Amino acid sequence: MNYPCNLIKDLLPLYHDDVCSNESQQIVQQHLSQCADCKSCYEELCKDEDVLILSDHADREQQKAASFQAVKKKLLKKQLFMIGVAVLLLAAVTFSIIGLLKRSDRIVAYQDNLSVSMVDNSLTGRLMGSRVAHVKIKNVEVLEDGQKHTCLFFYVSDTKWDALITKADVFSEFILSPAQKGADRIDAVYYYTGDYTQIESMNTDELQHLMADAVLLWSK
Repeated sequence: MNYPCNLIKDLLPLYHDDVCSNESQQIVQQHLSQCADCKSCYEELCKDEDVLILSDHADREQQKAASFQAVKKKLLKKQLFMIGVAVLLLAAVTFSIIGLLKRSDRIVAYQDNLSVSMVDNSLTGRLMGSRVAHVKIKNVEVLEDGQKHTCLFFYVSDTKWDALITKADVFSEFILSPAQKGADRIDAVYYYTGDYTQIESMNTDELQHLMADAVLLWSK
């Protein structure tokens, strides 16, 4: 029995989705084997389905790509944030260390880094490789061979920061005794890093021991 093409075309979607009865399937199959026009319609229907599947697959892939990019951006922002925090912490630690080094006032140990000379009638000291922060000075009269001699004792302090950043061939100068305050009356200059509280009240023997422990940097 021949069925009209319009009827078969109405059945094609059901046949394609495999939801029609067995009898209808047989009718459609028999008609498609004999009718080129309906067979062409069925092939177009299959092509449209393939395009729909491919389009749906492409949409899912685009969604995956967009989701991946969103996650990637979040991770990048998090990494940049962590880097920023690390930089700030490093800067805070660095400034703290520098502050501590600048406040670390210490007495400079003598290591051929100190010298004293008479410059323009003033006793002038020189510290190599650092910058002088403070100078401690005591003038003491010492009796030697029945004669009084004026001795100047001093020490200098610097900071760990200045010692760290100052080159070895760079020096700082400081005045120990200016010309107008009797630099010409000083007979000897000693570098002494011990206790200064009792120097002025020491007797001759004690001063001699102190001078033996000190470093003579200049004398007439």
